[in-house]
Amino acid sequence: MNFPHRPGSAVPSVQGDRTAGEGSTEIRAPDFSLRQLSYFVAVARHQSLHKAADALHVSAPAVSAAIAHLEATLNVQLFQRRHARGLVLTEAGSAFAVECRNLLQQAWELGSGRLMDHHEIQGHVHLACLFSFAPFVIPPLMRQFADRFSKARMFWHEGHHEYLLEGLQTGAFDLALMYDFEVPSGIECIVLRPAPLQVVLPAGHPLLRRSKLTVRELATEPLILLDLPRTRNYMLSAFSADGVAPRIAHRVYSMTMLLGLVANGHGFSLLNFCPPNTHSRELESTLRTPNLVLAHSHRYRFTRAAAAVVEIVTTLVDDLAFTAS
Repeated sequence: MNFPHRPGSAVPSVQGDRTAGEGSTEIRAPDFSLRQLSYFVAVARHQSLHKAADALHVSAPAVSAAIAHLEATLNVQLFQRRHARGLVLTEAGSAFAVECRNLLQQAWELGSGRLMDHHEIQGHVHLACLFSFAPFVIPPLMRQFADRFSKARMFWHEGHHEYLLEGLQTGAFDLALMYDFEVPSGIECIVLRPAPLQVVLPAGHPLLRRSKLTVRELATEPLILLDLPRTRNYMLSAFSADGVAPRIAHRVYSMTMLLGLVANGHGFSLLNFCPPNTHSRELESTLRTPNLVLAHSHRYRFTRAAAAVVEIVTTLVDDLAFTAS
């Protein structure tokens, strides 16, 4: 279903008009509802009218009408239709989505009485995490968060670097636990700890006798490349920065397959985080050492629930061993 095209790239505002009358200081309500904003946020998350409608338990025409009303009222195009990806937010739409999530969260807190209770944390927060270390952070985080904040809810998501960045830009995620390489403008980072590149090797490999390795020493070894957006380019740049061409033996798309191939002697790999029961050595590299960070949109307004997540994650990451034996 096509929405009316509203040219312009200005970031739409969700604040009311303060010019209700001559000399008036009253804030006039905007010409759209919180329900319409919630429909818009759902479409932004699912990139589909029908999927958003199913999630909201409403009809697709109702969702379509809400989007059309918002675009007409704001005089801006919020979505573009892409055959391969469905409905994709425009630049203005991405900024509007973050603001809408902030406003809806504040409205929920107001309606639940949370603003009147300064002692107990309520609300919800969406945290995304790189799949490579999600199994070592998300489960203990869920347990601690639930034990300490019974009236708050944390939703977790996992994926690769590109997926996390897109979710932050569209407002689908509040926070993302990730590395700080190729982070676009508009995304701010809370630095947790450095995460230097490690060479992951099978048990008993002769190179494990060394405390540090260089890419030149790895040039003839078979590389198992984690072939994901941005990750692949980052890993390969470790070789190209020193003028070395790696010998790529396998391209994989999951940590499970990567670690399985390494453990069975099919080659080595490069990782910034080495799970337990793996064998690794530090890589001497001219690349900047990335940091593990909690990233968020610069438009995101931190809630008490989000601040609680930051506190717990910081402690968990401090206790996590990033290098293997």
